[in-house]
Amino acid sequence: MRPSLPGPASPHVNGARLEAILRPIEGDLARVSARLEACLRDPIAANAVYLVAAGGKRLRPALVLLAGRSGDYRGRRSALIDVAAAVELIHTATLIHDDIIDEAPTRRSQPTFHARFGTERAVLMGDYLYSLAFSMLAELGDAHLMAYTAEVCRRMSQGEFQEVAGRFRLNTSEAEYLEVIRNKTASLVAASCYLGARVAGAKLDTCERLARFGLSFGMAFQIVDDCLDLVGDESTVGKPLRSDLDKGSLSLPVIYLAHSLPSRQRVALFAPLRRRAANRAFRARVAGEAVRLGAIAQAFEAAGRFLDEAGGAVAERDGVKLTTTYRQLVDYALERVR
Repeated sequence: MRPSLPGPASPHVNGARLEAILRPIEGDLARVSARLEACLRDPIAANAVYLVAAGGKRLRPALVLLAGRSGDYRGRRSALIDVAAAVELIHTATLIHDDIIDEAPTRRSQPTFHARFGTERAVLMGDYLYSLAFSMLAELGDAHLMAYTAEVCRRMSQGEFQEVAGRFRLNTSEAEYLEVIRNKTASLVAASCYLGARVAGAKLDTCERLARFGLSFGMAFQIVDDCLDLVGDESTVGKPLRSDLDKGSLSLPVIYLAHSLPSRQRVALFAPLRRRAANRAFRARVAGEAVRLGAIAQAFEAAGRFLDEAGGAVAERDGVKLTTTYRQLVDYALERVR
């Protein structure tokens, strides 16, 4: 039996509360799930239904729909549903490809696509989901929409290239890390807000302010995820912890930790990383030092600053609807920081 696609709540991260926050759009989120299910009836895409059915927070399609409330969402509801579904397909495609690069065995407490079906099929499936998303967007007949989304996909690929190129570099700077996550992660979150407002016919200033919200919100969420990769609970996070260290990808708390240590201590602590010999004991030692020396707290503070920026972007009510919901989303994210 094919699994049905879930609504917005996540089984991993405070799902019940997020579901309550997104209640104003729960009907449209159900329509997005139905649209995705229809897409995945395709014989080729059907193998991906289990991964999409595993859920996740559904934040990107939710942000499309929330932004649409700042325009003519009733008159453009069908288009908004299509854009939200397309954004989720793009996001799922990036996860499939990312998991191949990271050699990750699980995602959302499920086997990753390549672990289940093999690398060749996983690469092809990611490409196929991209094509489904752009076919859906093309039907809307908006050249700007297509060009904007294509540029976001280019930026996400650029961020992935930057991350891979920067592996095992202990002198990676905070600015370099932020550029990677801005391109790889936050750009699609920002696009979700911009595209929803644009499709609904909101004013340009509103579209841009919502995009600023999405960019800052996406930056904060990725920083928090990177912290939880070090010190979170695997059953809650839904994937193996400290996998970034195995691949030499330095997250913000690890960068803060490396920069805080005298040269000799830094070399000693990260010697296994330089030898490409990271093991469980090394990963636990790095996580412990990140907590002890305040690197985790420092990274959470950085996430908090981005969340303050996100709240500021939607603080003015002119043009932006459902500002209480946006504020609740910021508070929801802040709870992960505390």
